[in-house]
Amino acid sequence: MSLRDINKKKVAVIVQARMGSTRLPGKVLMDLTGKDTVLGYLLKRLAKCRRADKIIVATTTNVKDDALEKWLIGKGCLFFRGSESNCINRYYAAAKKFGIDIIVRITSDCPLVVPEIVDEMIKYYLDNDRQIDYLSNRQFTNFPEGLDTEIFTMKMLEDALKYAVLKEEFEHINHYFLKRPSQYKIRYYNHTEGIDYSRFKLSIDSAEDIEKTRKLFAKKKLSLEFTFKNLLKVLKDEK
Repeated sequence: MSLRDINKKKVAVIVQARMGSTRLPGKVLMDLTGKDTVLGYLLKRLAKCRRADKIIVATTTNVKDDALEKWLIGKGCLFFRGSESNCINRYYAAAKKFGIDIIVRITSDCPLVVPEIVDEMIKYYLDNDRQIDYLSNRQFTNFPEGLDTEIFTMKMLEDALKYAVLKEEFEHINHYFLKRPSQYKIRYYNHTEGIDYSRFKLSIDSAEDIEKTRKLFAKKKLSLEFTFKNLLKVLKDEK
């Protein structure tokens, strides 16, 4: 093993998932494509990421997630169960268990996340790690809402674990970082396709959202193996 291999930072996508969604309980295991559940489709797509060393699901110790654990075991997925209310602790413990240096945070309500975009963002982050602490395509970007990808370091999670005090910071990990722009180098990632697609909502929060996503595949003929350009073409044709 070369010195370069020894020094290589370990990157993992950690998917935040639970059965106890307030707006649509159990949505992660609801059918999305006729073949895959919401979470199953997301994980199948993320498995195509070339720059992530591991794909890990971070769920909770709530008894409601026993069914999710059983499903994950059946699929052979890596997973961790931790605090339901303290997402910082859950992510930190998951990353520590698997020896992760760089965390790519994706939530299970975003099943249309595009593997090529995740890979692009990981490369950009690693190539510019001295200029970037936190990278996101969620806020202030031209991506559709629902392709949400955030990247940050284990050290930042350690900071948040030590110093976060607000309930919203524990519930929404990015709040801790975004409220400290003088402490962390925050950057936003945009695509280069020339059109702002941020008006489109592709995340799943309701039964209507699931049905809308199913129609993208069934009626709009979006391939289950869609590329980013495939998706933009379908969105461009939306009235």
